Amino acid sequence: MRKIFRFFVFIISLLVIFILVLNYQVSKKNDNQFGKKDFIVESGQGVRIIGQNLYDQGIIKSRFWFDAYVWLRGYKQSFFDGNFSLSTNVSIRDVVKELISQKQTKEVEIKILEGWNLQEIDDYLVEQGVLKKGEFIEYCESIKGNKLLQLSVENDWPLLREKLAAASLEGFLYPDTYRIYKQTTAEEIVKKMINNLHVKFDENLKAEVKKQKRDFYQILTLASIVEKEMYGYENRQKVADVFQKRLNSDMALQSDATVNYITKRGTTRPSREDTQIDSLYNTYKYPGLPPTPICNPSIEAIKAVIYPEANPYWYFLTTPQGQIIFSKDHDEHQRNINKYLN
Repeated sequence: MRKIFRFFVFIISLLVIFILVLNYQVSKKNDNQFGKKDFIVESGQGVRIIGQNLYDQGIIKSRFWFDAYVWLRGYKQSFFDGNFSLSTNVSIRDVVKELISQKQTKEVEIKILEGWNLQEIDDYLVEQGVLKKGEFIEYCESIKGNKLLQLSVENDWPLLREKLAAASLEGFLYPDTYRIYKQTTAEEIVKKMINNLHVKFDENLKAEVKKQKRDFYQILTLASIVEKEMYGYENRQKVADVFQKRLNSDMALQSDATVNYITKRGTTRPSREDTQIDSLYNTYKYPGLPPTPICNPSIEAIKAVIYPEANPYWYFLTTPQGQIIFSKDHDEHQRNINKYLN
């Protein structure tokens, strides 16, 4: 019993010492002068190297207690590379807290491509070491109902209020080049992208949509299809008119891009089996627009839908060489398929 009692006394004593060290361990200079000191964490540096550098620069007094605290709290994977401004003459606990939570002064550049969907953006941000896998998608899927309304009101984003309450943010994340802190959050990135969409969709475009008495969310959804189906502004204007004619006549859009959104394959021509998939995103099977945008379109695609170019065509295809062939009816379209694609 005495041995057990001594063991517990020993453990409790260690814990007390550990807590005291964490709260009162200050810089090894111990000059009682509070201030800030620049500190750099290089990419790939582990806890031991970070601790050694903190010690060498006089920010902490003990490498052992730094390592022990990081290990016991499970912070080993919580450090980020970048430039930091650390408080001096504070506890090890405070130093660690600043390192894992402080916004870095170093920025990185990310390039979100036109036509990327949520999954593609998520994959890219993971590749760049900005976010963890699924983190971006999870946040975009969470902006629904009251949270959606609150976000749109707080940031004065009227376009966001036209989104279906049950839908994700697909379509509203404007593709562009952004500068962000590497240690950032999905929310901060999303806010930059939605704000950019509101800048690009200026007052002239808003006035035109109002004049045409059209629904912005439907425009955004159709623009996402035009973005994936066609390139070049004039070509997109023609395709937008083709699709609009089909919508007005209750004809199926028959967009390969919407089928690829279901299958997650980028095939030029989906298989017959693919076009039979039972999904509201399958515009071969179900007339009208899909429930939500299938990607995040450029302002060019959005403008093409707002300002379509009237033409006599109802069908189109793209040859393997990239040539755009338009057809006035189904028979002509079939002949063009046989000529250019078979």
